Amino acid sequence: MEYLPQQLMNGLALGSTYAMIALGLSLIFGVLLIPNFAHGEFYMLGAFITYTLTVAGFNFWLAMALTAIAVIAIGFLLDRVAFKPIEMAPPLSLMISALAASIILQQVATLIWGTEARTIPTPLVGVWSAPFFILTYMQLTIIGVLMVACVAIWGLLHHTALGLSIRATAQNRDAAMLMGIEMLRVRFATFAIGALLGAVAGALLGATFPIYPTMGAGPVLKAFVVLVLGGIGSLKGAVLGGLVLGIAEVLVAGYISSEFQDVGAFTLLVCVLLIRPNGLFGRVQMER
Repeated sequence: MEYLPQQLMNGLALGSTYAMIALGLSLIFGVLLIPNFAHGEFYMLGAFITYTLTVAGFNFWLAMALTAIAVIAIGFLLDRVAFKPIEMAPPLSLMISALAASIILQQVATLIWGTEARTIPTPLVGVWSAPFFILTYMQLTIIGVLMVACVAIWGLLHHTALGLSIRATAQNRDAAMLMGIEMLRVRFATFAIGALLGAVAGALLGATFPIYPTMGAGPVLKAFVVLVLGGIGSLKGAVLGGLVLGIAEVLVAGYISSEFQDVGAFTLLVCVLLIRPNGLFGRVQMER
């Protein structure tokens, strides 16, 4: 048990990544009802575009900012091509379109960057030592970025006219349209926030782990687990669910075996759903 504080902090850092990806996914699903399986490709593109810019000589933080703009543009294009034309179609059609978009983006990335794993030079080197644990500066940065993202999204949703439009659309799309809310603006803002969070997560994790074209598949699957764990459409559920999942995975890997890491995550999901079928913060879903 002497390593428990260290394992908890490692889990907190890993969970912050899951939470950042799940936040964007939850926002897109909660507002637009799109099960965006291509969200993992925002994460992958965030890593690869940052890598390309840093190799070209850009400072890492400037490269991450430019990458975020590029991925937002890609997200908007993806919505225009893959989702907007079939927005009134059954959910299964949206799901299939999302899966197709995910595969196409992976193939495009493979054609551009190849299948060889690459790494982004770490912009922050060193560790912060506390009495019972240590964290690398990159882990601290990831946790800090998640906190900033949570505050920024909360402020946007609760203190701006755009946020009011997004929340109104999430509660009742038809009523929001009757009230004169511009759906195109809400749609663009929702995809922009989701793509931004995915791109930032990809850039930060790309500086810690190897990057490759299919790297988004695992995290987006975990993000869907986080969504169900925290409650569909709940942003605070996405954050808490991500942190709980990250800590659970690290504890299972540290005290049992890394081979059971995913088993532990999905076992936790089943246990939570048996007790709270709508997730930790989910509410009974009403048909819209």
